[in-house]
Amino acid sequence: MPALIAKPAPRDNTIHLVDARARFRAIFQAVSRRYAQTKASNWAVESALWVGEDEAPALQPTVYLGAPRLDLHYVIITGLVADCLSHRVTPFHKERQCLHQLGFMSSVLTVNGRASSGYNAALIQQVLTSFPAAHRFVLLGYSKGAVDALHALVTYPSIRQRTVAVVSLAGAIGGSPLVEILPRWLKYLFARLPLPDCHPGDGKALDSLARVKRRQWLSEHVLPPELAYFSLVALPRPEQVSRILRFNYRQLAKYNPKNDSQVLAEDALIPGSELLGYVNADHWALTLPLTKQWPFLRFFLNKNDYPREILLESIVRYVEERLLARIKALDSSEDRANQA
Repeated sequence: MPALIAKPAPRDNTIHLVDARARFRAIFQAVSRRYAQTKASNWAVESALWVGEDEAPALQPTVYLGAPRLDLHYVIITGLVADCLSHRVTPFHKERQCLHQLGFMSSVLTVNGRASSGYNAALIQQVLTSFPAAHRFVLLGYSKGAVDALHALVTYPSIRQRTVAVVSLAGAIGGSPLVEILPRWLKYLFARLPLPDCHPGDGKALDSLARVKRRQWLSEHVLPPELAYFSLVALPRPEQVSRILRFNYRQLAKYNPKNDSQVLAEDALIPGSELLGYVNADHWALTLPLTKQWPFLRFFLNKNDYPREILLESIVRYVEERLLARIKALDSSEDRANQA
């Protein structure tokens, strides 16, 4: 496989991605071994995660797989039209149960699936401040949810002070060309058509995902530097894209063949973040167990299977490990300052 690392949507030319793929792969391998007798283990690590020619070998130091070492609340923020489905399926719908059995705390924050990022930022602020004051958050934004999370953190200092990290899960950080090529009448229907359990909000979700607006926003706003940022990119092999998503996949391939059917790989990266990896799953398969909920749709969603239990735990394990390293580095810095 050729080199994979893509440049993120520009914000500051001095900021570069940190390549964390080797360590994340090692954690994924360790977690996968623990699932050895389950259906999730049917995927070889080499099939689940891309290995680029520019990628270092998986780092082999011991991987901790015990109880949580940090008291964190992992909040998964949903994407487009997710509120229409939230009563039936949410990101990592049942995979979160595995996390809870291990002692980790997680929630799903369902934003308005047809509203702008500004609208949803206010909603995120409202929900997060409703949790006990002691909670410290890791925000895992899926698709547009990653954009909404960044807007919330930049806009509301109150939640910024309680958040320690952000993970983009196939996030539309740089927008999507699909917004540019979607017919105007479809955009109108998306924004205004009455749908069950789906309030339209301000109807500006797609407007928030226009690439020119996303790039402008990123150039005008500095992400809080005290937080840790991570990016996980969905990048399926062509044969790993579900039938229902292949048209969009081919449309995006005109811009860049490296896409997940909704977002280009280059647009799925938070500037300055740690790149966890490129996942061999399409945009929906990454987090949404749709065929488990609706088996009759398997003909159209024929590539919806993915070892999401392993993926979610690996993300949480990696984030915790990196946050512990940051705490240790900060303590060492303070000790040196006190000795000076």
